[in-house]
Amino acid sequence: MSGIFGRVFGYVFNELLVNGLANSRTFQQFAVRTDKALREAKQSGKLGDPTQSATLAAKHASDFTRSMWEEVKTEAAELARKQAGKK
Repeated sequence: MSGIFGRVFGYVFNELLVNGLANSRTFQQFAVRTDKALREAKQSGKLGDPTQSATLAAKHASDFTRSMWEEVKTEAAELARKQAGKK
């Protein structure tokens, strides 16, 4: 019985939310401004191709991981030298 109640509640909530936003002048202005800003950013080249975003993010993550690993190895070697010098 709770499944039916949940579905009805979800439906009513969704309808109220959608109708409330659709009839909201503020939300409509926000949507228009956002759409305009995204279109202008894409045309000016400030916004890249979303299909390339994952590839670019993976490349940056790989570069970051590689440089971080090199830094860790350098620091570990320096720490080992300091520890060997104390003995």
